[in-house]
Amino acid sequence: MKSFYRLSWLLSNFLSKILWRFEKKGGEYIPAKGGAIIACNHISYIDPPLVGAASTRELHYLAKKELFKNRFFGWLISKLNAFAITRGIFDRAGLKKAIDVVKGGEVLLLFPEGTRSLNGSLRKAKSGVGKIALEALVPIVPAHISNSRNLIKSFFFRKKVSVTFGEPISSEWLEKLPKDRTGYRMVSEEIMHRIKKLEERSKDR
Repeated sequence: MKSFYRLSWLLSNFLSKILWRFEKKGGEYIPAKGGAIIACNHISYIDPPLVGAASTRELHYLAKKELFKNRFFGWLISKLNAFAITRGIFDRAGLKKAIDVVKGGEVLLLFPEGTRSLNGSLRKAKSGVGKIALEALVPIVPAHISNSRNLIKSFFFRKKVSVTFGEPISSEWLEKLPKDRTGYRMVSEEIMHRIKKLEERSKDR
C-alpha cells in the first residue's frame, strides 16, 4: 500500500473498531495479486472506506463526478484512488478507466446497485458492472456490509458493523459468457445472488 493510503487504512480500522466493533471476514478470498473486482451492496455514504478498511489490498474506487467539485474533498479521495464517473449516462471514459485499472493488476471496488439502498434491501444491479467484468475478465469477489446504514444506532446499541467477503466468481466462468447485454445481465444477476447469500449467512449468525 502507498504510505498515505496505508495511514488512512490504519486510521479507518482503528476508529471503526472503537465506534462500531468493526468486524471483517473472508479476506482470504481477495486474490493476493493481479486484477480483481470487489462487488458490494451499498447502504451508507461510509461504505467505501469501510470496505477499504476490510480489504487486504489497496482499492480503487468509482466516485460520482459531483464529489470532486469540492477542491479539498476531491483532492482527498483522489489520493485514496477514487476517480470520477458521471451517473445517469453511459460514461464511456469512466468505464474505460475502470477497465484499465483492473487490467493493470489493481483491485476495483464497485457497488453494482449503482447507488445507496435507502431501506437497506438489495436492489437490482446495473449493467455497467457486467460490462466492466466481461471486458476485464478478472475474478469478482462478492462482499456484504451490514449495520452501516444507521451508524448512530449501531454505536448506541452496540451493533457490529461488518464486511464479509465471499468466494470469487472466476474469470474462467466469465470467459464463457457473451460480451453483450445478455452477458452483462448474467454477470449482474450472479453477483447479486452471491451478495444475497452473504446477507442471509450474516443474519443466521
